[in-house]
Amino acid sequence: MTSYIYALLGLVTLCVFWAAFQLWLRKHDPDTAERSNKCGGCNGECEK
Repeated sequence: MTSYIYALLGLVTLCVFWAAFQLWLRKHDPDTAERSNKCGGCNGECEK
């Protein structure tokens, strides 16, 4: 039973770390979201 608790705790810790990393990244590089949305399929029309 404790092995499930450790696995669940590890997963929650990973999710919290990922959210904190995303917030840190947004503060240090605000253009990240715009760069990740450029798929190349709309010839730049979807950016606006």
